[in-house]
Amino acid sequence: MTPRRRRARISAPTLAALAVGVGLIVLSRLLARAQSPPRPSSLRTVVWDFPRTPVGPMRAVVMVPPGLAPGARLPLLVALHGWGETLRGVERGAFGWSRDYELGASDLALRTAPLGRAAFLGHVDEGRFAQLRRDLAARPYRGLVVVAPFTPDVLGADAGALQQGFDRWVVDELVPRARRELPVLPDRAATGIDGVSLGGLHSLEIGLAHPEVFGVIGALQPAVRNRLDRVLSRYAPSPSRPAQRVRLVTSRGDVYRRDVADLDAALRARGVAHDLRVLAGPHDYVFNRGPGGVEMLLFHDRALRGMPAE
Repeated sequence: MTPRRRRARISAPTLAALAVGVGLIVLSRLLARAQSPPRPSSLRTVVWDFPRTPVGPMRAVVMVPPGLAPGARLPLLVALHGWGETLRGVERGAFGWSRDYELGASDLALRTAPLGRAAFLGHVDEGRFAQLRRDLAARPYRGLVVVAPFTPDVLGADAGALQQGFDRWVVDELVPRARRELPVLPDRAATGIDGVSLGGLHSLEIGLAHPEVFGVIGALQPAVRNRLDRVLSRYAPSPSRPAQRVRLVTSRGDVYRRDVADLDAALRARGVAHDLRVLAGPHDYVFNRGPGGVEMLLFHDRALRGMPAE
């Protein structure tokens, strides 16, 4: 008898991730057509290319506020994009935060008093909107230097080596170069990492593993489904471990909302200090361009200066 071939099986989590990723790509194209030209930006961009890294050629898009006084230094934020941009490849994907998510428009909105509802693209609760306006009136937004590298795909089961290589490149090459060449404060307390979806998973893994580098960690709608143990393993408790500020963000329409809630509970059970915020909005590009970008910038503007965040 001819042996029967086994059909390759794709796990349910992988199918779900694929569906979300494809949906995000389609949605991004529709939004790109509907939003032309892009909203005005207040950030100047520079592209860094890295021909050789532990994970192959890499690119980072640097975003710097214009008009800095000579000698002025700002906090540094490493921002990581989602899976939809990863599928576009290094050259195009690295522009996730600057082009696809229009982070410069969020930065401009925070600099324009009073903060307008248009910054949230229709996704903000009235109470939260009023709270942010009061905060900005009392403490004007001062801004950050944002370095946004291409984010490799580590959602597969065999992604350990890729994650380790990307981790080392961010810590050993990207952050040191930023501190050498950009107008940023060089200490860990003024260095943060954040990201959305796949990028949020990266930011948690890299940030928790390197408290000596990152004083602040954020994660927007992080893709932590079936990966809680992986994230938690990155936190090594020690009496000498430097303190970090950690914030998890989900939204009422986030496909990972329950998973983020499970991570919140697991971190609390282990005594890892952190905050959880639930915002308005879905898990798609309108969130990244609206409340995601605004909340990420404002949180790190405060936290990286040692101030309480609203």
